[in-house]
Amino acid sequence: MPLPFRWLLPLLLAALAFPADAPAQYRQVSIGFYNTENLFDTLPSPFYDDREFTPDGAKHWDSERYRRKLAHIARVIDDGGFDLIALAEVENEAVVRDLAATLTDDYCYIHRTSSDRRDIDLALLYKGDKFFPDEIRLLPSGYGREWLYVRGELIGTDVELLLVHLPSKFNSFAARQRAAERLARTADSLLTAGTGRLIVAGDFNGQLDEPPLRQAFATRRDGSLAGGRFRDALHAPASRRGSYCWQGRWLAYDNIIVSQHLCEDDGLQLRQGGIFIRNYLLDTRSHDSANFPYRTFRGNRYLGGYSDHLPVFIVLEQRFAYYHENP
Repeated sequence: MPLPFRWLLPLLLAALAFPADAPAQYRQVSIGFYNTENLFDTLPSPFYDDREFTPDGAKHWDSERYRRKLAHIARVIDDGGFDLIALAEVENEAVVRDLAATLTDDYCYIHRTSSDRRDIDLALLYKGDKFFPDEIRLLPSGYGREWLYVRGELIGTDVELLLVHLPSKFNSFAARQRAAERLARTADSLLTAGTGRLIVAGDFNGQLDEPPLRQAFATRRDGSLAGGRFRDALHAPASRRGSYCWQGRWLAYDNIIVSQHLCEDDGLQLRQGGIFIRNYLLDTRSHDSANFPYRTFRGNRYLGGYSDHLPVFIVLEQRFAYYHENP
């Protein structure tokens, strides 16, 4: 016997309010990394030798050049629209504060002073409505320039960030190998003891497919690392453009690796990764530098560009069900 209409009506309204197959909605957040190439202020430091980045120093680093540098870095961050962006080679908290004031978007910042002999630090800029930090620490790297660890809530999900700047190839292979091995151990320890959602971002000063990083992380051709516990978030064919250029060759020195959990999590999942490129970031003034990063200096010669690195980024996506409310 069919039900009376007055009984069916509430059931129909409930079905409309909470459909069985509610459409999935998505919320995205972007995380970037940018080596700013010596973002120094003009003031001499009483604690370390930064004379080259003063008005009377070898680079004649004055207020005009400093303001131009801030405007350039701010343009990149504003154009990229990153929700979080880690920075390398910032001199101190003052320059991070000046940069935050120069940006069009409203960013909070995290900075800690490292024991680097050149006094180049790591910092994190983030939008306060997207990320809520709970824990901030400097972690020992074994070579003087500590790593910046930040744990917090990213659009409702607990994540951990490990920001690094590994030794350059001007150091010995043994030193670089020790640094890579320590990074792999530290990342694995954080992954084991933490949330399972770990993002490692930084200037690795080497490609993941070359020693010593390949040995430390057991890198595979499919982009998996450390036996599948991590993944190269920027993994692409070897012919891709890199983030840094050395002797006319593009190299993928700046990188972001994520724990495998972020490639599988239904709540927060890696969607894409890439290199942020704009024409103004490339030096097209002469044939020998065409399409290389438009840097601030070549030696002590002032070029007036942005940085000798390009930014890299990832996009994470949060999926949730959306239900229509019946008025």
